[in-house]
Amino acid sequence: MPLVILLAIVVLAVMFWRYRTVRLTRNCRWRENRAAGEWRCAYCGAVTRTANGGPPVICLQENG
Repeated sequence: MPLVILLAIVVLAVMFWRYRTVRLTRNCRWRENRAAGEWRCAYCGAVTRTANGGPPVICLQENG
């Protein structure tokens, strides 16, 4: 019985982690424009710059 409870906790933790990481970017596919120093989403067209130089971790789509 303790094994079933432990397994349920692990499954719920993985599901929560996936929910938190996947929903942030939705369908965004970030492409870097190095000449302009910005990132553009190939899916929604959002354009942004980040402080760390890496791709954004949240969706910037206005209608979603």
